[in-house]
Amino acid sequence: MREEIELFLKRAEVFKRDAENDFKNKDFDICMFHLEQAAQLLIKAKLLEIKGSFQRTHSLRTLLLELAENWKKEEVKKFIEENKEVLRDLERAYISSRYIYEEFFEEEVKRAFEVVEKLKEMLWKG
Repeated sequence: MREEIELFLKRAEVFKRDAENDFKNKDFDICMFHLEQAAQLLIKAKLLEIKGSFQRTHSLRTLLLELAENWKKEEVKKFIEENKEVLRDLERAYISSRYIYEEFFEEEVKRAFEVVEKLKEMLWKG
């Protein structure tokens, strides 16, 4: 299990690095997708550590609510409430990468970078 957690965390860093390159190239739509993937892997890695499994979903908010049932309930719920718009944007980025085109703008992406960093700090540095 520890190897899988480490793999998820490593992949999350790769997706974040890809997002940084996308941002430099002003590819904001794919940047948001890469940030969503990073966030999803960070959450799933923590769920593996805490409970050994996670729901088969791509919804960041659903995964975070699952985490809140098992770990730091108030902190996780506060994070969801404070960042719900960005979490929704990240989820839309995942869906739009697969099914429909949706445009994202520089300011939205900057906020998403901040939220993904806060998420990482909450999950893995605290």
